[in-house]
Amino acid sequence: MQDNADFVEELYRVIKASDVYVNEYEGKKIVVVFDNAPEHSQTETLVPVHDDLCLLRLGPYSPMCNPIENCFSTLKAHIKQYLALTREEMLNPVLVINGQPISKTEARMQLLERAAHVNMTNITQRMVQKMELHAAKFVSAAIRMEDISYGA
Repeated sequence: MQDNADFVEELYRVIKASDVYVNEYEGKKIVVVFDNAPEHSQTETLVPVHDDLCLLRLGPYSPMCNPIENCFSTLKAHIKQYLALTREEMLNPVLVINGQPISKTEARMQLLERAAHVNMTNITQRMVQKMELHAAKFVSAAIRMEDISYGA
């Protein structure tokens, strides 16, 4: 829990010091949005109070209002493609690294980490902006109190 609060505090400091904020958003509030993951449950109470920092929590099961959810979904799809291409390595992993034996679980974890690392480049600033615009449509509908269907 404290790690998340420390991350938000660091994020706040980095944003406040950024040229973009100073030149275009000076005097505006910085808004950090949390989903309902259990690890975020106490973050709001642990983050130091700043007059220009607003912490918001999404309602239960509202991934359509959170741009990062679509980014994660895209990343997971790319990782699955990568793992399909490395199926043989997954099924028959090399169990020795630098002359040291490792478990099958460790070998598979290393493959999964490599898959994530290789595919992180698919999450671009342009994609995040597109996902933000997509989520904004759902947020606007929620503000208007419209019914929202997810995945339809």
